[in-house]
Amino acid sequence: MDGRTARAAKNRQAVLEAALALIDEGNLQPTAQAVAERAGVATRSVYHHFRDLETLYVDAAQTQIARHWVVLLEPVDGDLAERIDRLVTLRSELFENVASTRRAALLREYESVVLSERLTESRAALRAHLRTHLPELDALDPAAREAVFAICSWETWDVLRRHQTLPVDAARAAVTAVLTRMLSG
Repeated sequence: MDGRTARAAKNRQAVLEAALALIDEGNLQPTAQAVAERAGVATRSVYHHFRDLETLYVDAAQTQIARHWVVLLEPVDGDLAERIDRLVTLRSELFENVASTRRAALLREYESVVLSERLTESRAALRAHLRTHLPELDALDPAAREAVFAICSWETWDVLRRHQTLPVDAARAAVTAVLTRMLSG
């Protein structure tokens, strides 16, 4: 890679990291100017590396997926209580790490086909992950099974953490208690 190509790749990564940092700090819809200032590049560089802000946001979401979704690949085994505990722990780690990016994506879900597709894919992956590790779900009636999917969703996690202001341990305990009651009864 020549110097110019390396510099371009470095600037592109700086823009992406700047957008992620701003989102993590609570600016869920950073402007190109704000991203450029944070990255230390000209505003036109944002549009040089990304066709538009949606492309930047989609790449930011993909970066978060690559960085944080690997926790769902970790083994989950043992008896029901151990599996529930491990699943809730893994999800809480994932949800805590992607919270700001997820909120930013949700703001654009209804106007961005690509972000809507990514969110649909992530919801399906989370459901599949539960089905893989909790075969007890098959014994539940459809309404109860959907309730389990809901209690294990990012949206429920966000309500527990942000709206009900529970600390991580208390939110984990709440999800674990509901799962345990639903699956061991």
